[in-house]
Amino acid sequence: MGKSDFYVEFNIEIPNMSDEFTLEAERRLRELSEGHSDIVGASIALENTVKAQTPYQYKARIVLYKRPKNIAVTKKDSEPMVALRDALDTLERRVYEIREKLATTQFKRAQDTEKIVDELSAREVYATYVRDADPAELIRDGRTKLASKLMVEEGLDEEAAYYAADQILSVAVENTENQ
Repeated sequence: MGKSDFYVEFNIEIPNMSDEFTLEAERRLRELSEGHSDIVGASIALENTVKAQTPYQYKARIVLYKRPKNIAVTKKDSEPMVALRDALDTLERRVYEIREKLATTQFKRAQDTEKIVDELSAREVYATYVRDADPAELIRDGRTKLASKLMVEEGLDEEAAYYAADQILSVAVENTENQ
């Protein structure tokens, strides 16, 4: 991911805050986004939540602009850098958990695709996805519309959806001829 594809917005309400804060935040977020297209930017805020002279309590808030859903983390500490590092650590854990879950889901979908292609007959595919549909309507809609519907509603990948659509249409043609 190029630097122009990723942006970090800072809102630091603490006077005389060192550049170390912004440099560390931006470096760690860029490392997190490197090699991935799911993160497009972030917004980082730092504020003093206690308005008295002492003790200070700082709140670091990070909103990570990530597809498909943004992630927000807030951490508080008496030191601004500790609050930032805690927020970044929590954010990184969440991103890795989400990516792992997504990878597992995609692996399961790939296995499901193989199952459809390898294990189910045309009638079983028909019964699984369009059991109560009108065969004539399926034929009218055609292969592309049916495959699109299977991708959206059933989560099939393109290859499995078109294979299933072909199987469904062959059974639909059989059913209309037998009526």
